[in-house]
Amino acid sequence: MSEIRSPWYVEFFGRDYIQAYKHGFTDERASREVDFVERTLELKPGDRVRDLCCGQGRHAVLLARRGFLVTGQDLSAEYLELARESARAEGVTLELVRSDMRQIPFEEHFDAVINMFSAFGYLESEAEDLKVLQQAAKALKPGGRFLLDLINREWVVANNIPAEWRQEEDGTIYLERRELDLVTSRNHVSFTIIASDGTRRESVGHHMRLYTLTELVRMLAEAGLTFERAYGDFDGAPYGAAGRRMLVIGRKGEDSAE
Repeated sequence: MSEIRSPWYVEFFGRDYIQAYKHGFTDERASREVDFVERTLELKPGDRVRDLCCGQGRHAVLLARRGFLVTGQDLSAEYLELARESARAEGVTLELVRSDMRQIPFEEHFDAVINMFSAFGYLESEAEDLKVLQQAAKALKPGGRFLLDLINREWVVANNIPAEWRQEEDGTIYLERRELDLVTSRNHVSFTIIASDGTRRESVGHHMRLYTLTELVRMLAEAGLTFERAYGDFDGAPYGAAGRRMLVIGRKGEDSAE
């Protein structure tokens, strides 16, 4: 009998993910991203913000420090505990919920929902990804905004590097391999991790659907959200094919009724 494995996003989102990408998790970057969230979503002190797939709370804690009422949601109990520890260390309050991103247990409750660092496109089909957008729309108050922070598919296609590696200060080597399938528009990134003593192991990595802006505008509409604007970086540059990020803003109508 073949072994039944958990979905990749259950296997990968633990220490492997944090170790593989921690070089990019700087305080400066998080602050810049939260500045963008606050500015473009026009948040006011006391607004309720849902950080969907909040991870270890990099953005949620900063938002809470700025006076917003933040609820973090993630499937990983480990990440939620890290977020809880971070909030405690910073002296702020976070509401934390463990749930699949297709199940947001709130209705017309939030002024904004954010989904940061390419945490969309994980699921098995477009229909399943659409459920995430529908749940975000349901959770928003009328007039509330939804932010998707994604890697730009057009940039990935133009700049795809099949393999590269880097070495951490402790001597650990991360060999990263990328398989870009233009038929399915999916990018599979896997890792070989080689410890300083020569021990090596394989990490399942991540397997993501890369959406075009055209596809996302359509999906937002199907979910009950109106596309407002797309940006190419956290400084507010217009979206274009050459930019690495695709930051998409959708808005729920004032007369929406779920």
